[in-house]
Amino acid sequence: MSKFKFVQWYGIVVCLLMAACTDVDITMPKGPKGDTGLSAYEFWKEKVADGTVDWPKDQTEVADFFKYLKGNDGKDGKDGKSAFDQWKDMIADGSVDNPHNPGSKWPAGNNTVQDFWYFLTGATGESGQTPHIGDNGHWFVGNEDTGIAAQGEAGKDGANGKDAVPPTVTIGDNDHWFVNGVDTGKKATGTDGKDGVSPTITIGGNGNWFVDGTDTGKKAVGADGKSPEVAIGENGNWYINGTDTGKPSFGKDGKDGTNGTNGTNGANGTNGKSAYELWKEYIASGEVDNPHKPDQKWPADRNKQTDFWDFLTGRSSVIEIQVGKYNVIPDYWNSQLREYVIPTDGSVLFTVYDKAGQKVAAGVQVSGLPGVGATETFTTDDNGQFKVTWDKLPDNQPLSRRTGSATVTVGGVQETSAKNTLVPNRVNVRATVSTVYLSYNSSDINSTRYTYVSFKYERQIDGEWNDYPSNLKSYMMKAAKIKDINQPVNEGNLDKSKSYTYSTGETYLYIRRSLVLTPTEKANVAKNDTINGLLRYEWDGNEFYSGLYFGDGAGSYNDYGQTVYLQDKIHIPEIYPAPGFKEGTVFMEIKQGVTTLWGEIDTDQLPDFYKTSAYSTKQYQFTKDPDTGIWKSPEGKLPASDLAEDRAVFIQMRTFINGTGGTVHTGTVPLSKGGKRFILTSAYPGNWIGVDIRRRQKGTNEITYSMSYEYRGRYAYYLLKEGEQYFLVDFADRTKRIPLEIKECPADWMD
Repeated sequence: MSKFKFVQWYGIVVCLLMAACTDVDITMPKGPKGDTGLSAYEFWKEKVADGTVDWPKDQTEVADFFKYLKGNDGKDGKDGKSAFDQWKDMIADGSVDNPHNPGSKWPAGNNTVQDFWYFLTGATGESGQTPHIGDNGHWFVGNEDTGIAAQGEAGKDGANGKDAVPPTVTIGDNDHWFVNGVDTGKKATGTDGKDGVSPTITIGGNGNWFVDGTDTGKKAVGADGKSPEVAIGENGNWYINGTDTGKPSFGKDGKDGTNGTNGTNGANGTNGKSAYELWKEYIASGEVDNPHKPDQKWPADRNKQTDFWDFLTGRSSVIEIQVGKYNVIPDYWNSQLREYVIPTDGSVLFTVYDKAGQKVAAGVQVSGLPGVGATETFTTDDNGQFKVTWDKLPDNQPLSRRTGSATVTVGGVQETSAKNTLVPNRVNVRATVSTVYLSYNSSDINSTRYTYVSFKYERQIDGEWNDYPSNLKSYMMKAAKIKDINQPVNEGNLDKSKSYTYSTGETYLYIRRSLVLTPTEKANVAKNDTINGLLRYEWDGNEFYSGLYFGDGAGSYNDYGQTVYLQDKIHIPEIYPAPGFKEGTVFMEIKQGVTTLWGEIDTDQLPDFYKTSAYSTKQYQFTKDPDTGIWKSPEGKLPASDLAEDRAVFIQMRTFINGTGGTVHTGTVPLSKGGKRFILTSAYPGNWIGVDIRRRQKGTNEITYSMSYEYRGRYAYYLLKEGEQYFLVDFADRTKRIPLEIKECPADWMD
């Protein structure tokens, strides 16, 4: 798609979304006829048909056109990015102004699709003019005094009358505000202006934006190739990239203009349809969902232009207080997102207003909240507020059951509140595991081997599950040993003293694998602090399954007041130790002051292993049994003969000489080729020797070894010299010393 065509479509999306501010009544002027005389929809259909627009040719209905405007990902290439992708690039450096908070910058991390749409909606529009009572006791519409008293003059005492009736404020058939049936003469909605003349916006030969033929001095495409931001400012002028062009976006009210002459291809111009006209056809069936009331359809007869903008803006963000009655109103936790439910505990805060619109005092009781248990009673605090906890909120109830009035008790007197109480549904939460496999922490010999578990948090709002917003994610997932694999995962079936969690993030957990100790390690646990530290992770011979849970319901996390136990049961495979040296086959060679350790590895009894992420995806990614919820390695425990052909024994010595240190390492030829011999040059006494099994790769000039972590790498020996005698000291049992004979290494030892 060329840059020019992209700007056309992007402009359509921006113009539609600039109208999304709530409480603003906008009437769009008619623009001049285009050169082709086709509507945006018909032009789009034509370009889909001839292949210019990359879109399925059998999906060209009006509804498909609206889907296309949302912006699918473009083809690869500089000019193929969607509006969303270009926007992500634009805000990535954190220098873009925040349209919702003038004077601040848009956070670069707020770059989800939801953030994109919110960014495009712009700042909230001005509030509509709601009638209110002025200081002189008259009804006011906006700042204008209607001259009608809100209360009648005090009369003489008379017989006991009927209960007072609050004034009735309505909109009459003539679109005026009426108070108690009296026409105030004030319009409830603004008068539609006559069609003005839309400005002509073009790109000049110098690459600048031109408005009505005047050069604005602003580049249509910046040096970095990003599309400009075109908007209408508060003064009604066109703004490009935040700069006032000085050109009004709407012409002054004037007489209807004469239809212009059709362009070259203008034969079809009379049939062109605006987005509003397309929308009217779209909702005519009465089967389109109502964005304000998800459980209802949009009325087919609500098809005026003001209805069109109301449809696009979605739910109203304001609940009006009714004077003359008590009002029980929920408070927003986040007004920009229009969310009431508090993430840390899942509750909703309500404020109670008296008949004059002021907050009530402490001790006022509220019962009969719509959608809440009939026996539940709440009492206001010093701020005139009370909380409804998450477990008392309605659970996925339709809006009709969650709106209405409540009973307010003040000083023992009960009254029915205004019918403007809205009780939000509770927010349910869950997490789903997506990937499990075996991995490692670092390239150190004794680095932790663990099971990697990735997951995502989701929350359910009004029946619909969606991912957690990025700003609500937290490190709240935990793991614990499952006691009985045949029972559901819950508080009683988890041994939380055995977590084995090595590390946790917002979307992952590292769970340590149980360790199989060598006989020498087991025998010297009490004598060796390092080995004793491994004891807590020792494998007990039984399969270890880990369960996951998150949230504590205590306000520590964004868990919406809940503790959730996942029903996934993840097998955490044990890991066996790498082999050591074969006794009686290891020697020292000393030539010209260089000491070399050489000999054989005991590979006769290599233990079993599980495939890790060093293998192909199908071989290492765990699979889940849909009936039991158990995750296991696809091939299970395997004999050493099934190791990859390039696996070899890796030997490393940590060298410290005269206060400086490093490492020297070597390895065998591949085990698949009978590899067991090794030569470790520069093996100096006073240093530890570690063993592992790794991937062996032979290059042009060198042999390298990379992590494959099928086994537990470990420090196995300490090279000691006393007098002229060299010893191998067992790492686990420091009393076990193996004397080393000084012997020349055969020249063909590694052949």
